[in-house]
Amino acid sequence: MERVLAEVLRDQRNLGNKGDGNWKAVAYSTAAQILSKRFGVHLMADNVKNRFKLWRTWYGIMSDILSQSGFDWDSTKYMIIVENEIAWNEYVKSHEEVKRFRFKVIPNWDDIVDLCAKDRATGLGAENALDADDIMSKETNEEEVIHSKKHSPSKSGEKEGMISSMKEVAESLKEFVEVTKKKMEIKEAQEVVHEVVSELDNIPNFNGALRHRAIDWLTENPIKFAIIKALPLDEKEDYILSFMP
Repeated sequence: MERVLAEVLRDQRNLGNKGDGNWKAVAYSTAAQILSKRFGVHLMADNVKNRFKLWRTWYGIMSDILSQSGFDWDSTKYMIIVENEIAWNEYVKSHEEVKRFRFKVIPNWDDIVDLCAKDRATGLGAENALDADDIMSKETNEEEVIHSKKHSPSKSGEKEGMISSMKEVAESLKEFVEVTKKKMEIKEAQEVVHEVVSELDNIPNFNGALRHRAIDWLTENPIKFAIIKALPLDEKEDYILSFMP
């Protein structure tokens, strides 16, 4: 999904839907529509906007790390390489928020660079440490792997970092699906209530406490409501009075 989102945003950029460093609303809404259709989920423009903000935060933090001496990028493992453990420990002392990036795997790093580097260069969308910490705190907490200053990173540390990042992606996806499902359920419930109220509005002199009871009953009994909709207008009230508790 991340790769498809990047492709869509590049297309939107080519169409001129990114001006003055910020994406136009149509870029977010278009991306949400395409991703929703492609992956069978229900995404909103805000979901895309928040994801890009997270990418931009990652880029800001990672580019600062990679600008320091002793750190490099592994393009096959998609994570930073710490060539100097002492330098890393010193850097972390003044940049607490970078700890979780020690073994963080970012498979779409090239896409993030392509889409975020220009904003960073012009100073747009730069995130400070507090902003980054606020955003990153919403992610699944990664298990921190503590290494001695006298030893280089172990293979097991890299493996644990990759597993942790995979867990993070899985948990984020699970949370997103649950939130999306709940939003869809709420939306569907609202639509049903609106439809029931509209149907009862068609019945003459059907109001007050009786109408309120009917709303509750029909919203909880979709089959009964389907029958009400199918009945002629002059039979609707009789049916409700006959079967409603």
